[in-house]
Amino acid sequence: MQRFFKSIEYIEAHLHEKISVHDIAAASHYSTYHYSRVFKALVGDTPKEYLRKRRLTLAAKRLLTDEVGILELAIESQFDSQEAFTRAFKSLFNMTPAQYRKINEPFRLLYKNPFNEQDMDYLQNRVSMEPEIIEHPAMKIVGIATQYDDGDLSLPKLWSAFRPYRDSIPNRVGKDFFGIYESYEESGDEIRFTYICSAQVAHFEEVPEGMISRELDAQTYARFTHTGPIANLEHTLRYIWGSWLPKSNYEYADKPDFELLPAGFNDADPENVIYLNIPVRLKS
Repeated sequence: MQRFFKSIEYIEAHLHEKISVHDIAAASHYSTYHYSRVFKALVGDTPKEYLRKRRLTLAAKRLLTDEVGILELAIESQFDSQEAFTRAFKSLFNMTPAQYRKINEPFRLLYKNPFNEQDMDYLQNRVSMEPEIIEHPAMKIVGIATQYDDGDLSLPKLWSAFRPYRDSIPNRVGKDFFGIYESYEESGDEIRFTYICSAQVAHFEEVPEGMISRELDAQTYARFTHTGPIANLEHTLRYIWGSWLPKSNYEYADKPDFELLPAGFNDADPENVIYLNIPVRLKS
């Protein structure tokens, strides 16, 4: 958590400078891939979204307190133009900067809702508070890999698209399915991640056209039990990264993590179970 908050301090110190997600992640001494996933789980925004909202929030405050031009604010907030700044401002505040200044409403905070009783009920009743520590053997998987932007991952949509293909994978081992988070690709300041909907196989002969194959090394995992829809996984991840891991005797091992969906999983069933497998090692 100390490493994580160093990255928050870095953001605050460089709000008026051009910085990338890689710069922010480096301040935490985590890989960009791992940092981006943890940040989204804890904060609710991607690092890029959070940075934009912080800049717009400070700009909104200055609109009410300083005699500063909107173009100047746009440039200070690292927008390419006043038009782009105005669009982003309106998207967040539901009004343009000029309207906000004219109305002169009290400064509004724009972040997550406070932790409430519903959140506590979820953590207490829908998440296994202590994971099972398992030694998972190496395994071969075949499936469909999909790239997604940092803030644009819809697991229900990906698994729904995979459904027509899942029973056509030859050489299957078992009936479970695996959702694997793979590393990312960079293009300038843009980052695209990869998620693989897959099944375990005995060997890589006869991989269907359009599918990919991967081999995961043997690894120690903290296995958490998530009950309920895939769409609620973010709450479980928030607990894992924000509560369990910092207090445990383990630290994250920079390996792929995955979700195990048992055979017969039906996302419409509120009692369905998903197993989240987080790669860990004992703290040194």
